[in-house]
Amino acid sequence: MGVPKFFRYISERYPLTSQLIEENSIPEFDNLYLDFNGIIHTCSHPNDEDAHFRMSEEQIYTSIFTYVDHLFGKIKPKKLFFMAVDGVAPRAKMNQQRSRRFRTAREARELREKAERKGEKLPESKPFDSNCITPGTPFMAKLSEQLRYFVNKKISEDTNWRDVQVVLSGHEVPGEGEHKIMEYIRLSKAQPDYNPNVRHCLYGLDADLIMLGLLSHDPHFCLLREEVKFGPAARKKNNTGPESINFYLLHLSLMREYLDLEFQEVRHSLPFEYNLERVIDDFIVLAVFIGNDFLPHLPDLHIHENGLERLFDVYMKVLPSLGGYLNESGVIDTKRLQVILDEMIEWEKEVFEKEYGDLNWFKGKQDKHLKELEREKKRNLVLTPPQRLIFEKVQKFVLEQRDAGANAKTARLELLNDFPARDREFINRLATDLHLELAWDNFNDDDENIVTFALPRSQEEPEADVVDGEEGNEDDWVSEEEDEEARNAVDRVLDKYEKAKVVEHANKDFDQRYEQALKEKMDEWKRSYYTGKLEISYDNPEEMGALVYRYVEGLQWVMHYYYSGVASWSWFYNYHYAPRVSDLKDIKDMVFNFDLAKPFRPFEQLMGVMPEASKELLPEAYQDLMWDLNSPILDFYPQEFDQDLNGKKQDWEAVVKIPFIDEKRLLRAMQSREYRLTAEEKVRNGFGTSYQFRYNSEPTVYPSSLPGFFPALYHCTCITEPFDLPTLDGLHLVQGLCDGVFLGTAALAGFPSLKTLPHTSSLGFHGVNIHGSESRNKSIVIHIENPHSSRTPEDIAQELIGTRTYAGWPFLQEARVVGISDALFKYEKTTIVQGGPSRVVQNPHAKHGLSMWKNKAERIESVYSKKCGVLTGEIEILLHVRPLKGLKRLESGALVKDYEDAHKEYELALQLAVPQVESEDPRYIERAPPSIAEEFPQDTKVFFLGEHAYGFAARVAATTTNTLSFVLAFSPSDKLENEALKEVVAERAAAQYFPSFQVAEMLAMSKRALSRVTSSFMVLVADGQKVNLGLSIKFEVKSMKVLNYSNKNGHMWEFSNLAIDLIRDYKERYPEVFRILDSGGDDMAKASTIFPSEDDPGAKAKEIRTWLANKGVRDFEPVTLLCDQLDKSVVKKIEELADGFNKERSSDNFKRAMVKNVPRRAVLKPEHAVYRLQNQRFDLGDRVIMVQESGGVPLSAKGVVIGLSTKTIDVVWDVPFISGTTLNNRCSQYRGSSVEFNACLNLTNRQFVSAVNQSSQPPPPAAATSSQPWSRFDSQPSSSGPRGHRVPSGGRGAPRGSFGSSWTPVHIMTNPNRGRGGVHVNGHASTSGPSRVNGTDGHASVPSTDDQDSSQDAPSRGWGNGPNRQEYRRPPAPPRGGYLTRGRGFSRGFNPRGGFRGGPGRGGYAAAAPLPS
Repeated sequence: MGVPKFFRYISERYPLTSQLIEENSIPEFDNLYLDFNGIIHTCSHPNDEDAHFRMSEEQIYTSIFTYVDHLFGKIKPKKLFFMAVDGVAPRAKMNQQRSRRFRTAREARELREKAERKGEKLPESKPFDSNCITPGTPFMAKLSEQLRYFVNKKISEDTNWRDVQVVLSGHEVPGEGEHKIMEYIRLSKAQPDYNPNVRHCLYGLDADLIMLGLLSHDPHFCLLREEVKFGPAARKKNNTGPESINFYLLHLSLMREYLDLEFQEVRHSLPFEYNLERVIDDFIVLAVFIGNDFLPHLPDLHIHENGLERLFDVYMKVLPSLGGYLNESGVIDTKRLQVILDEMIEWEKEVFEKEYGDLNWFKGKQDKHLKELEREKKRNLVLTPPQRLIFEKVQKFVLEQRDAGANAKTARLELLNDFPARDREFINRLATDLHLELAWDNFNDDDENIVTFALPRSQEEPEADVVDGEEGNEDDWVSEEEDEEARNAVDRVLDKYEKAKVVEHANKDFDQRYEQALKEKMDEWKRSYYTGKLEISYDNPEEMGALVYRYVEGLQWVMHYYYSGVASWSWFYNYHYAPRVSDLKDIKDMVFNFDLAKPFRPFEQLMGVMPEASKELLPEAYQDLMWDLNSPILDFYPQEFDQDLNGKKQDWEAVVKIPFIDEKRLLRAMQSREYRLTAEEKVRNGFGTSYQFRYNSEPTVYPSSLPGFFPALYHCTCITEPFDLPTLDGLHLVQGLCDGVFLGTAALAGFPSLKTLPHTSSLGFHGVNIHGSESRNKSIVIHIENPHSSRTPEDIAQELIGTRTYAGWPFLQEARVVGISDALFKYEKTTIVQGGPSRVVQNPHAKHGLSMWKNKAERIESVYSKKCGVLTGEIEILLHVRPLKGLKRLESGALVKDYEDAHKEYELALQLAVPQVESEDPRYIERAPPSIAEEFPQDTKVFFLGEHAYGFAARVAATTTNTLSFVLAFSPSDKLENEALKEVVAERAAAQYFPSFQVAEMLAMSKRALSRVTSSFMVLVADGQKVNLGLSIKFEVKSMKVLNYSNKNGHMWEFSNLAIDLIRDYKERYPEVFRILDSGGDDMAKASTIFPSEDDPGAKAKEIRTWLANKGVRDFEPVTLLCDQLDKSVVKKIEELADGFNKERSSDNFKRAMVKNVPRRAVLKPEHAVYRLQNQRFDLGDRVIMVQESGGVPLSAKGVVIGLSTKTIDVVWDVPFISGTTLNNRCSQYRGSSVEFNACLNLTNRQFVSAVNQSSQPPPPAAATSSQPWSRFDSQPSSSGPRGHRVPSGGRGAPRGSFGSSWTPVHIMTNPNRGRGGVHVNGHASTSGPSRVNGTDGHASVPSTDDQDSSQDAPSRGWGNGPNRQEYRRPPAPPRGGYLTRGRGFSRGFNPRGGFRGGPGRGGYAAAAPLPS
């Protein structure tokens, strides 16, 4: 089914299911599964519409690595990370794969031909053929090798990957990726030790994943996917990295509850037990009719035309009469399914009548007659002749049995159930009036469906629905001796029906004529459908029977595939279209026997799905079978083919009409050529195994998967082993919910439930706006009940202020209530007398407070209504809350909750606040301080925060009760490098800005003209095109500016000299444009008005556009007003300088030192960075070091801040790394990344300098010294921001400076910060012994770097005490042999060649460097 359409339908019908995730709103997950092929497609051909676009395989691999790392870092699974790549698929899926690949090849050819017709010169290299993303191709074989390398690298270097079981099921393992995942979940669930509350997150783009997640019946299940955009936003192509992509979580826990509400009206009318799990299983069957990867959708049943809603209506209508559910854990009850299909015939008639209006005159006349008949019915009871016959049979039965005594208890009246809808309604009404029990789903000995009447209580176990949900009252059928009145009541009902008028005139004629005409026309309609689309005869029972059987067999195959795995590898639906609903009959006796067979081998699938245009992806031995005129299977590979939209809207939804593969012919043709395969091709044509990866502290060497680009892993701490799925071994698959599962309000933290607030629901048109426009379909609307409506504000304030609550319903987040307010007052708690109890104080709102309060309340109500489909009711009281920021770490090591300050305070409607939850998030539970030995075991990596050697990496050597000792490594050249980088940033041209009114005076133009020319100024030319003649250096509505050209100070725009010069040049060259800027209103200007004397005004406008482009206007980079960036030229200088440092860095100028007896506050442990660095401040040019041992950037890598935003900083790093980006082409490839404030330690503005003596008092916290507004940026999150942490006491600021990093062409990636020896700390090494070991008096001693013998060639000796040099003296060149690759890292004990070896490092503290090309 269409992915965007289905996702949109679900998210609009069930508005709260999809959550746009932010850093602090992501639940904790145990397992993360990646349906991997979507990632491969996203990263390998992101711009198929550009015929010039090219990506190298190396770029594709690194893009995939970056994407995977980003998803892992976003979800952070605790137990399992399962990556599943599509292997060989069942034949049923290959039909769709074949269609897609033929369409892809055609579209690529048409794109190329279009560009060539325009005279465009295309690159000589071939574009990426996305058809190669198929098992068995060389690309997929290489990708598997790269993925194994990547996982080994991540486990060796990233602590977050080490405690997780990582599984990779590659293209060598048969099966689709999502079904490999579901097979794992299915088998794991059958194990006796399975946790019923395991938390699943499944990433993928296929709509089938919703079905697969639901049928797992594990409620703690979310689907992760990128934001889906619709309308104009969907057509915008942004070449940005994964960090800029919005992701959604689709909460299946909420979807389960919405489905429960969807079918709630049938809950109380069922004669059997209502079971939500069974309803969900039936929902999955119904959804198959809309379309899936294995069967075409039913004709004219489209999701965008509410096809699924129609199926829901039919299902709820007939379910009470079915006697049970449709889906028995993947086995379809065809008898019950037949009833559903029969009811859908009425819908098909409606579809037909819409297409054929010439039958409407029948209906018009009939409608007129029926209206007269209805009026007659309202006055008197009216029966048709068939209804009269039914009544007479029932009457006879009643009169005979009410005098039958005890025999009446078992008496029944059975009628063959072949009644039309209106007669079924009559039977229901008659049974109700006579208080008879009625069953619709019985079958006689001939297996014919019958309807059964019985006297009340006469059936010991009623088999079906009781009419209108009422159980008959036995007192209505007592003997005449007991109650004569009851007998008389029955007689009155019988008498009423006996005297009813029987209509035998025109209605029957109309009905017969209409039905006959309808049947003839529908038969003609269906003949055309089957002949034109399926090329079979509607009048041939054998052909029709085969089609119907194959389709229903396909339904059962799909259910087997979903619930228990592949039933047959060879089965497929061998038609392009489905039969019409009215022809799906006589299915109740169908029996299906599937032959499991075996999967195609990879090359057989390639030959089965590839077009001739992609022949180069196959071994040469088979290629000519696709094009040689003598090929026995040439007909499998047509060059031209038709596409049929078949009622769909998009080309990608069209039916591709190509021949189906004849398996026997294909295999016979291939078999004769198999001997020509090379040894490598034979391996690629076989099947492989899945692998699991785990951490092992004993290092090994893992070879490079791409020599010359990726380095070998010389300190690999990952073991790769074959992985086998769990086995049943006598166990049985678990159907439905597991015992012990937590549902609703008891669900685990982060998994929302509607039940946390009292509510009701309704289904109707509400116009929810989920995707940028109001929905035209129905939605389930939640109505919140307010349990506080009768309480006074004072009572509520007294109870809630100072307590915690949970906001953001249903996605609950903890917050602290600091006040409440109503339309008149704000209530807060305060202490009147020092030391006394607090009391509630009410303060009236300020002058405009009434309207402001009302606006806030209305906005909350409006947002919940339009965005969430939730009616809050009238909001009378608002809570003022401050959300939980996270945990903060005290100097003692304790972790306590930390709430946002007043700047992040917001209002919450009282009725939307959840006072308590059953399951708290374990990540934010306060913890007592651990001992130093427990917190800092030997060999723990830390960063020193002392005055000297601030930010240097170290490794713990020993601990005492209150202190720890460690070895650190440092380079005396660091200071000079930092100063050199700082000069690059300091020397950049300081742009002077002038207010707009002053600029207007300087340029002799009005402020209006200046405003228009600096914005977008659209001009309409004769051919209807719009030409932008504005400079586009300010964006008022978007709140964006162009760096170095425009700025906004308060409400006033400002422009730099660069902007002024550009405007002056523009005005001098084209003064006619500026003359028009002051005239006219806001209407779009016309070129003919601006250039009245020009023969071709449009050509003149386009000339100006070209001139502006040549001036670089179209290359300007808009950024938000709250951001600042270094321009590309400065970034390039930073990179060049850092490259120079890397080339000339030597192991000889690295030193190590032992520092003893330091309090724990003086060191920073990588996992504590999130607690301690949350409020850091940064300026452009600040030197930073990576201090988090997880994520894409290597630990202790150094870089320079080149961009600032409200939540992150952009850093260009000294060396490239696999997950690095270009930061939107602002730096070299693999050198940039956007990181959170708490990921790096600011080495320029040293805000956490700590006293190193145990007895010393901590220095006061640093104050911002920069005048730039960006220095005030801290890492506090937005209103729901990241779970960060306040800076503990003990930090001290130092004067700020600004300096940078640098630029280079890239390969990936060895470690330029390390030579052949020394301590691999902070990216440096040393072959010398410790410079000083002191501290016997209990005080820490930090080495001074003024010692003249510390490094003979170092231009400066010290961390701040050396001479102030004006020139930069480079350190000596590295020893022969180049740089050590990342991975050698810290170890136990110092080794002159490899430094400290063998610790649980991430491959050392420094980043990896580029290999030579």
